[in-house]
Amino acid sequence: MPNSCHDKDMEQRGLKTRMYNNLQYKDGGRVQDGVGLITSILLRYSEVGSVQYWREQHALKFTFMLKQHLELAALQEDLRPALEFFHQLEGRNMRVFDIICRSEENVCVITITRDVDSLTQREVGLIVELIKRKYRKKLVYDEINLPEDEQIFQEEMIGQMLSSIQSHDVDKSIVALREEGRVLVFKS
Repeated sequence: MPNSCHDKDMEQRGLKTRMYNNLQYKDGGRVQDGVGLITSILLRYSEVGSVQYWREQHALKFTFMLKQHLELAALQEDLRPALEFFHQLEGRNMRVFDIICRSEENVCVITITRDVDSLTQREVGLIVELIKRKYRKKLVYDEINLPEDEQIFQEEMIGQMLSSIQSHDVDKSIVALREEGRVLVFKS
């Protein structure tokens, strides 16, 4: 006997995928995987303040905001070894890995840059989880409670779109950010 609940979930996922694949720009062109990727990252991981695709380096820049000043060395001591170990387990090498902290008044903006070629959805989740666990009470973000099936769907989309842009360069730099519960995307 077929599992009707499972079938319904699969049907909804298929509908979402078709809707995502059929998004178009106002001028009639299809939405690139780069736009879908950074949008999915912001939808799935509310702790990420913005994501930028940096065309020249074929890399993504993730920004996080904290309600305190932060020493860059402390963050690097935690994040770099964890990501290096993750990549060692995965059998991959990071081409681009950079962390920048910029403090203004009582806010620190953390920017983590990673090359797209060695980045996976699991690593994106790991980066977010490491930041969240270390700075939970100081992290500035919109609390969004996505249902579990939507989280899984967004993770699948992130994985698919990362694979797609690893083999096909995105022709423009793109940035997506949060504003009052919405995701705004800009091309440059």
